[in-house]
Amino acid sequence: MSVEEIIPISQIVTPYFDSLVESSKINVNEEPSFYGSWSPDGSRLVIDAFFNPMTGTRLYAVYVLNADGSGIRELASTPNNTKERSLSIRGVYYPFSWSQWSPDGSRIGIFANIFTVRDFYVIADPDNTLIKTAGKCNYTTVDNIRENILDLEWQTNFIWNPEDTKALIIMDKDPLNDQLYLIDRDGYVLQKLTDTSDRVETAIWSNDGKKIAYSTGQTEDEETGLWIINENGTENKRLDNGIVIGWSPDDSRIYYVDENFSLYSIKVDGTDRFQLSTKSFSRNEDVFSFSPDRKSLIFSTVNDEGVTMFLTDSTGKNVQVLEEFSGRCVFKPSWSPKGDKIAFTQGTDLHTINPDGTGKKLISSAITDYEWHPSGDFISFIASDSVFVASPDGSTKIQLTEDGDNYRFLNDKYLSGWSPDGSRLLISNGSTDLSMIKLEGYEDPLSIDYLIPAEGEKCQLRVRCMSEPVANALVTLNENEIGFTNNSGILNYSCPAAGRYMINASKAGYRSASKVLVVEDNSSASPEKSVVSESSSDPSSDSENEEIPGSEFQVSGFRWTAVVIFLLFFVWRRNFL
Repeated sequence: MSVEEIIPISQIVTPYFDSLVESSKINVNEEPSFYGSWSPDGSRLVIDAFFNPMTGTRLYAVYVLNADGSGIRELASTPNNTKERSLSIRGVYYPFSWSQWSPDGSRIGIFANIFTVRDFYVIADPDNTLIKTAGKCNYTTVDNIRENILDLEWQTNFIWNPEDTKALIIMDKDPLNDQLYLIDRDGYVLQKLTDTSDRVETAIWSNDGKKIAYSTGQTEDEETGLWIINENGTENKRLDNGIVIGWSPDDSRIYYVDENFSLYSIKVDGTDRFQLSTKSFSRNEDVFSFSPDRKSLIFSTVNDEGVTMFLTDSTGKNVQVLEEFSGRCVFKPSWSPKGDKIAFTQGTDLHTINPDGTGKKLISSAITDYEWHPSGDFISFIASDSVFVASPDGSTKIQLTEDGDNYRFLNDKYLSGWSPDGSRLLISNGSTDLSMIKLEGYEDPLSIDYLIPAEGEKCQLRVRCMSEPVANALVTLNENEIGFTNNSGILNYSCPAAGRYMINASKAGYRSASKVLVVEDNSSASPEKSVVSESSSDPSSDSENEEIPGSEFQVSGFRWTAVVIFLLFFVWRRNFL
């Protein structure tokens, strides 16, 4: 493993943001901050750039660029902000809410808000210029949003379904009466799923996307409700008191915490309830993570008495203690992508251990952060302000950057510094300096995009690499060859019957790409979707390569936390901000 080059992402984005600052006539004596997030196929980055002074106006912009730093374009920005009405937009991450790429990379749910006024989402198409407020309103520019901000609902818990066709969102004009909604991939409301007397706090898709587990707020008898509902709104059933954490890999069980924050598991029919841990479980601090083969689960408890890491099978039974420490410390356990090791920190020491509790190894001391390489062959960490990679047993260590560069990873619960293929690593030197390490020996990734087709329609598939069309790429559907792309990277194909298919694109010298194709029947289109079109009229145009240094929303048409923590945060924002 060796470094090919280090690409200064912040220097690429800065001229575009500087142009926005100049056009907005903002006088600031600070450097912008930058954060980044990878697309699911690793071919692109979404970058946040912003000024966020404690007083005065806040200026934000969201950019998309290729993994090699080329093809930058602005998705959205907030010129003309005022101190009283500073609208913020975050395409990467924001505490207590986070923005999300759809699993196929065709949409980004961008978190936006005006403090103490509204929190909400807009839907962006990174290939074109589709941006629309999620929910019942159809606002497509920053000015329209500011002028009509009170028409928007308070929104939270935005989550795409596994097939990229829908998303969950919790919203209401009155945040104390939040309900669960289903929206389509362009943000239009498909269905209101709940109408409870208590606000919906959080919700999670099942792994197959057919059911949703959700939790309501405090009831009149001071109980918190754990519910399950089909994605079409049928069979709404209360299971127990509790706040949902996750689903078992086979969707047969739901994990949750009760009012005492003890961890439980229960079958989806409400039977076989059992307790995993009596110690307080906090989703903010503790880990809850299934192994890559989905057969085992690790979870931890962190409190003033100490830190404990547990291992159990996928049902949550047969719980055993892997590690236990007294006192509070940063613990941060995580599975190797291969599933053969678990990494964790003990103070500033980085260790790995086998899932059966044997083979504990010290990888490095005095580290400030770590993250597994996607292959599982290496673990990366920061020590002496430099980036290293090491073998899982610590026998081999390689330094990737010079001493004293003061680098940090961007990863946390919701972000990863490594690109999905492991060829590139995002690092920061303070919030104002964002760079990317490119490793030698990796092929650049192909990417596939298409229109969500309806049964019987023509389907147009496009294969690219770093926004450039790739000719003569082989395309298969469920492993059956359907053709090669033309010089514009396009393959026209007659859609099969309604259903779910796997598309693969490959060509020598490139990393192949796979994507799920969902063919909808003609009755599944949103009845409200009549204003916004999904792509340009020229499918071979490369509008994403146009450099737009100073635009705002451009329109061609168109985890949760525990109840108490959430409510305290909600009150703090209104009283303090």
